Amino acid sequence: MNPQNLNFKNNKGLLKSIFGSLLIGLPAIPLAASAAPSSVLNPCPSIFYEEPHNNRVLVPEGCPPNAATLRLREQRGVMIQPGGLPVNRQTIPAPETRQNAIANITPTAGTVDVRLKNNTNARISYQAIPYTKPRILAGGEEYVLQDLPTPVTITMVREDGGFIQAKPIPTSEKGVLAITLDETANFSNSDTALRIQRDGQVFLN
Repeated sequence: MNPQNLNFKNNKGLLKSIFGSLLIGLPAIPLAASAAPSSVLNPCPSIFYEEPHNNRVLVPEGCPPNAATLRLREQRGVMIQPGGLPVNRQTIPAPETRQNAIANITPTAGTVDVRLKNNTNARISYQAIPYTKPRILAGGEEYVLQDLPTPVTITMVREDGGFIQAKPIPTSEKGVLAITLDETANFSNSDTALRIQRDGQVFLN
């Protein structure tokens, strides 16, 4: 047999082997990537756009506005275009620019514990976004959310539609923020979100 033909056949077989391996390996690459769990937390969870949060809780900076955010923008004189985009560049200021911190807590390794005490007679739905699902705190009960990474936002909504006034209470426990949830008849005093900054400053809105 001609050595040139033998070399050609060997090269042809080698090429088939290489391309065959590539074709078999390619489908596995996107499958492996899609199967890998995502560690990125959603900064704009859907709960912000569900009732009752849609009309009571302001969304974080950078999220699409919900009904409560749009209402506050309109009250501040910001014209809203169709599609929910503001005409000018005015945005809702962060809580720390609107008010003073109600408390300060020293995070432990970047985390804090938050003790919620429900002093109302109504059930309260609360959630540490985006770390927990909505939970229920019955009247007279308390619960401690442990090892929450900062920054974190905790939403609080009474199931009967009433208003909540959140107040910090002193505690000797290190890294623990104690909050009582009381009834209030005044909407202007109502608190629906508790925000703990990375440096431990605590704000309400």
